[in-house]
Amino acid sequence: MFLLLWLGASWLWSSYWTAAPGQGAIATDGSFDIPISIRVHEHWALNLDFHPGSLGDEEFKRRIAPWKQATPDTGAVTLQWRLLANDGQQLAAGTSLFHRVDSWSSHTVSCTQPLLSIPPGRYRLAGQVIAPPPVVTGMDMAVVIRVTNGKAWNSWQLDLAWWSGLLNLLLVLPLAILLLLAMLAHTLWRRRGRPH
Repeated sequence: MFLLLWLGASWLWSSYWTAAPGQGAIATDGSFDIPISIRVHEHWALNLDFHPGSLGDEEFKRRIAPWKQATPDTGAVTLQWRLLANDGQQLAAGTSLFHRVDSWSSHTVSCTQPLLSIPPGRYRLAGQVIAPPPVVTGMDMAVVIRVTNGKAWNSWQLDLAWWSGLLNLLLVLPLAILLLLAMLAHTLWRRRGRPH
């Protein structure tokens, strides 16, 4: 019972503290306006994510392949952004050029640019993609705020989430499985030992 409570509590903790502070799709006209909720002091990054959209998987892979090598003819994606307080006051602004892929999976590639230090609070991130290159035609784009370095955090909350996840993977889950198997074996043994 204790192991189940621990797994549930650590999962809730990790889900809360590691969730992206803000994310939202970019409209077909290139504009975006997303709410942001910063919970801890961290180094944050502005991520531009690309998804296949109306493209097939093979066409998507073919188009993003040059970005992985950052070849000169790829064409940069220009993103103008503004960080706004809840009352609409502009706190920061900038123009970011994304010209190479920093991370990818089968259905998402992501380009990253560091952001200024943002104290905990609620904000809005608004902006516009300026003249996107033809290579992104047909793709779905999204803006996401993530931690700059996924394994070197400043906050104890994210440190605890990472270490508890590692502890669960290496110790708690295997122990829970062993206990479950032992209970199952004991139950089967007792049933077989009963007289018919």
